[in-house]
Amino acid sequence: MKRIFTVINVLCVLLLASCAVQKPKALPYQNIADILNNSPIMSKHHVGFTIKELGTDKTMFQKNEDKYFTPASNTKLFTFYTALNFLGDSIPSIEYSTRKDSLFIWPMADATFLHPDFKNHKAFDFIKNSGKNIFLISGRYKGDKLGYGWNWNDYNDYYQTEMTDFPMYGNVTEVSASSQGHLKYTPNLSALYLNEITASSNVNSVKRDLESNNLTVPKTVSVNYKQTVPLHLNRNLTENLLNDTLLATGLVIKPLVILPWRKIPINVKTIYSVKADSLYKHMLQPSDNFMAEHILLNCAAANHITMRTDSVISLASKTFLKDLPDKIQWVDGSGLSRHNLFTPRDMTALLQKIYDKVGNEERLFALLPNGGKSGTIRNMFKSSDAPFVFAKSGSLSNNYNLSGYLIGASGKKYLFSFMNNNFTNSTATIRAEVDRILTFIHNNY
Repeated sequence: MKRIFTVINVLCVLLLASCAVQKPKALPYQNIADILNNSPIMSKHHVGFTIKELGTDKTMFQKNEDKYFTPASNTKLFTFYTALNFLGDSIPSIEYSTRKDSLFIWPMADATFLHPDFKNHKAFDFIKNSGKNIFLISGRYKGDKLGYGWNWNDYNDYYQTEMTDFPMYGNVTEVSASSQGHLKYTPNLSALYLNEITASSNVNSVKRDLESNNLTVPKTVSVNYKQTVPLHLNRNLTENLLNDTLLATGLVIKPLVILPWRKIPINVKTIYSVKADSLYKHMLQPSDNFMAEHILLNCAAANHITMRTDSVISLASKTFLKDLPDKIQWVDGSGLSRHNLFTPRDMTALLQKIYDKVGNEERLFALLPNGGKSGTIRNMFKSSDAPFVFAKSGSLSNNYNLSGYLIGASGKKYLFSFMNNNFTNSTATIRAEVDRILTFIHNNY
């Protein structure tokens, strides 16, 4: 009898041990599935969600992981990874050659050139201190001013700047009010286009013409008025802005001359501007579209391929992106186009590639928006003093996505992509629900 009880006790212990081992395996899948599937907010639009452990093949939960979604600014993660593969630790700004008393410059789409958010302007300093006659070679960029699939009627909005091989001042003018209530422009357009600025009582903000830099402005503005207006990029604008800036230094006597395209010589030299990470951070944290588009063009120039967005995307897709789970549809650098289509499992695969390529977690997380602390998710994930979400958001009307890295309370690290398309609720409502669900995962795993 004693032997029977012993056997029964052993079996009970083994059974309990088996249950103890097996039960937690089901919890991550079921609990995450329950909180997502039982959410009334997530029930009326298209939702894609994948979360998996970093560095492993273990997927905790996935929903519509193989369906295509409009990614919006999640596209910038593809731009970021392309730059990590195509560029070095500094951004190439211009290529140049000299001949006797002449300096010939081939621009490389450096987004930081004379940009007010960057304090060091090595390429500009090199040009102004050259002591030579300056010739700028135009025509390197072979694409359109606006990206494929962009909304044409957003051309006057700060987030949709034009593309060029030689960006300056972020390709915008900052409009503000003087203490007397008059409009002023940085860089100063009033001196260059005084006869093309028209005051009207029919507008309450500055409106630029579609095909020119003619401006219609309000007759009166408040003292705290501010607006960022994209510039229409043409030869006249480039010559005026660059020459004004160069001549103001007092070191350049003769005006710069723009020449039509000529072949880049074999012995061309390169001037680099800023550290690449400072540019990437400026793109990723505030989600800067201008930076994203010109980073791709910069990749083209650095590798001497045709300076077009589609040329860079095609090369990247055929090389270091060819092993993604699903075929991507990628058309621009910023995500402004609704023609971009990625799946959630493509996004998590890309995030693993980024993590491996950077090879330094502290560096990577510092570049991305940090939940509760910085960038576009600074007002989310505030339940913890230490950030636990490091991710890129993406918003268009009726779309909100978030893809990145999550650290659980257990210390485990996860890749996730949470994609929401075609909702009619406010973006704030969707964002709050994404916050709630990811915070639940953090607290419980």
